[in-house]
Amino acid sequence: MQSDLSYGRNFVELFKADSVSQLTTKGPKTSRLLVSRLRRDTPGHGLVTPPQCDAVFSVMLQLREQKQRELFLDGRCIHRGAYLARTTSVVNHLELPCANLISPFDKLMFTVPQTALNEIADESGVARVDHLYCQPGGVLDETIWHLANSLLPALERPHEVSSMYAEHVMLGAYTYFAQRFGGMHMRKGRPGMLAPWQLRRAREAMSSQIDADVSLKALATESGLSVSYFVRAFKASTGDPPHRWMLRHRIERSKALLRRTEASLAEVAASCGFADQSHFARVFKSFVGVSPAAWKRSIRS
Repeated sequence: MQSDLSYGRNFVELFKADSVSQLTTKGPKTSRLLVSRLRRDTPGHGLVTPPQCDAVFSVMLQLREQKQRELFLDGRCIHRGAYLARTTSVVNHLELPCANLISPFDKLMFTVPQTALNEIADESGVARVDHLYCQPGGVLDETIWHLANSLLPALERPHEVSSMYAEHVMLGAYTYFAQRFGGMHMRKGRPGMLAPWQLRRAREAMSSQIDADVSLKALATESGLSVSYFVRAFKASTGDPPHRWMLRHRIERSKALLRRTEASLAEVAASCGFADQSHFARVFKSFVGVSPAAWKRSIRS
């Protein structure tokens, strides 16, 4: 199978960006979910054509205004002018898109394969959508803007991102794209709660692998549920989505180690599943209000 690195690079290498950051995670079954941040600070990029592949859409959010750009589909210009900041647009790779990137740009690009849309619909038990469409020039959508902002810190430090968090946010984004631009109709109603045995098994799995990168797919499979249903039911049962519950559990474990042992902060971070000491310190302070070192001094004094 193609590596995540080469898969992601395939969709961005033609943009000649000054900086690129990417996050790739698994879809509900075999698909991949990819988001890329592309920035170029100099004008005059010229023409760019996305790679030709089976049924893929690009959903693009402008983080700042792109003052001049032209978009061609099947050789015909369908838009010429500006793409405003916070504007979201969609292109279908099967329509042979070609963009003339005249002005500098800073954008998020979600690569959405048809297989991911099919898996999301099948897991949700609703009709599939076979096309994503957005009017030329794009639309302003606050939901997409907020989803994007939740991903920006992850794109700055991808090595700190857990599989659970990446799957949770990316699956939510792709599901929203299918609804907003494909007309997919989700079933209404409040999600059910996990059965006691399902909740116990999920908690035990996360607790026993506190220093590992546990995926939502593995937890959902253990419970015999789809990923999307498992996430909703776990939150209904505990008040937290799985990635948040795991972080809270890691912080409680770190407190016990800081209280009872002489382990260094770096050792505590590693044993509790954090990427490094700085990652541990940021998360600890977000939950507790003070740094791990300050908390340790306070409880020992």
